[in-house]
Amino acid sequence: MAASGPKIVDVVIAGGGPAGCAAALTLLRHTGLSVMLVEQTCYGQDKVGETLSPAVLPLLDYLGVGEHFRQGNFAPSHAFTAAWGDAQVSTRDFLFTGRGHGWHLDRARFDAGLANAARSFGAQLVLGTRISQVHRQASGWTVKLDDETGQPISCRYLIDASGRSAWLGRAMGAKTVQHDRLVGVSAYFAASDTPIEASSLVEAIGQGWWYSAPIPDGRTIAVLMTDADVLQASHADRTQLWASALAQAPHTRQRLVERTMMEELHIWPAHSQQLQPSCGSGWVAAGDAAAAFDPLSSMGIGYALSTGIHAARLAASCIDRAQDHALQQAAYADDIQRHVQEYQTLKRSYYNVETRFSDQPFWARRQGSAGVT
Repeated sequence: MAASGPKIVDVVIAGGGPAGCAAALTLLRHTGLSVMLVEQTCYGQDKVGETLSPAVLPLLDYLGVGEHFRQGNFAPSHAFTAAWGDAQVSTRDFLFTGRGHGWHLDRARFDAGLANAARSFGAQLVLGTRISQVHRQASGWTVKLDDETGQPISCRYLIDASGRSAWLGRAMGAKTVQHDRLVGVSAYFAASDTPIEASSLVEAIGQGWWYSAPIPDGRTIAVLMTDADVLQASHADRTQLWASALAQAPHTRQRLVERTMMEELHIWPAHSQQLQPSCGSGWVAAGDAAAAFDPLSSMGIGYALSTGIHAARLAASCIDRAQDHALQQAAYADDIQRHVQEYQTLKRSYYNVETRFSDQPFWARRQGSAGVT
């Protein structure tokens, strides 16, 4: 039976990844506002991980979860390695940053830990559900979930942390501008008696580049980054592309040779894009929903946490009717735009280092003035 009246909460956040959790934790720890965090998964499925830089620790400390993370037994990463620009592997030690080592993440566990921390600080955490309807009201929004209760939720502000889909922002009339067609083709490999070095590896090939890294449970993740038009429609062609690309990557192949692939190949979007505008009256986008970047930039989790924090501050200023809210909203949008422009320049500089494959479509699209499509 549907509830007779709406449930009231100050801020509803769509998406329980790092950006959404950072927004929730910021609001709960630094304001008196109530928060509902809506996540469509239950954090039970594998999610492609990444190496977390030690530079992210201050953000986790601000959110009140830094010490919990340090005690989470994530595998340390003392360096990252790359065969980029030539066939030799070069190493960059995290110790050179002066901030200690990084970590190889189990992303599902990392995200679940952030969400549980938000719940411990008072968030209403709703899992296995997504927002199905949003309607503007005089005092804010009425939100409905695709759950069995049918109870509407009345809130004063919305935060879109729904990832690259940016579906909430698009429902507000914003548009996603896509800059490339990058996708990841990934697989997990079982643990082996032969240990793998505790570092991530990036290796360039003609069709794109490989990323591989150990994850804390002993498995290894391998991802082929390429363009969507390189992939063919059939599973057989994807498997053939994977095998062909692996044959061109001797360092990645050496890591995987004694390991068994555990499942079928999984394809996921990794394109660069921007939501325009990134915020509006009563709502703001954060993380990949606001701007999504090539994984080569290593801007994923850190940028998600940072924009989640700033989105929460923007929500609080709106609800508190701060006189400078309009200025903060404009500043937030300007920051997103500036980050995207700086990223495009950085991305071209990264890809221009690799000159061996300049005649291949994947590389030609990203080098020189052809970096944006």
